[in-house]
Amino acid sequence: MQTIGERLEEARKRKGISIREASESTKIRSDYLQKFENNTFELNLPDIYARGFLRTYANYLKLNAEKLLTDYSSLGLGEPREGRRHQDQREIMGRLDIPEASRPGPAAPAPAGGEPPTARSAAAPSRSVPTAVVTGAPSADRSQKIKLPLVAGAAVVALIILVVVIRALFGDSTPPSSATVPTPAPAATAPASAADRNLIRLVALGDVSVKVVQQSDNRTLFEGDLLKGETRAVLRAGQVLVSYNLGRNLQVEVQGVRYRMRSDGQGRNSIGEASP
Repeated sequence: MQTIGERLEEARKRKGISIREASESTKIRSDYLQKFENNTFELNLPDIYARGFLRTYANYLKLNAEKLLTDYSSLGLGEPREGRRHQDQREIMGRLDIPEASRPGPAAPAPAGGEPPTARSAAAPSRSVPTAVVTGAPSADRSQKIKLPLVAGAAVVALIILVVVIRALFGDSTPPSSATVPTPAPAATAPASAADRNLIRLVALGDVSVKVVQQSDNRTLFEGDLLKGETRAVLRAGQVLVSYNLGRNLQVEVQGVRYRMRSDGQGRNSIGEASP
């Protein structure tokens, strides 16, 4: 039975391309690709990145990526889950800061690592959007979502009944020409629940490996691979850290607004707590 490296090398040579050409096409360092073909998987990176690079390379060579990752897992390789919390200092860091909606506050902190603000962020118009948050707790209670519209509807019905009773009691004593009927007030829009404010979605524009960690207790809310076109809802409780191997293939949606990652390649983004 062929090893993982032998299958990768054979597929690459069958396509007639070099390691350098494969690196330029996949945006993966050539020394990483060479290590894969030599069955050496110690990249001094978190295991989520090694798995993401291996998947991308297999797809590029038209191999069965899932079979390759299964064989990779059977070798018992990769960092322990506890060790994955320690990120390599060389990875690209950024901070996704969104202005709060209803009150002025201090200026958003500069991104970690001394990265200067981009022209895009300087020119973007201010928007009343609550601070973005990424979470991974259980999904919102459906009964709460159903209850709010029912309460609003019941209030409208009660108001209409009250108008009818008033007209029945005082209609005879008021001349028809001067009688007025109060117009029922429109039902107020129910405020968004805490679960709705904290719910975010990970949107995969292409194949991408993602990990979401809740910073208050270092709990992993989500970790896995998202295929192109896949969306994953995540509910959090506080500030979270999103790590990814291909930022250009990932967007974060918060209350219907999508945000791009700062890095097109591997990196991580700290996403702050939602405002009430």
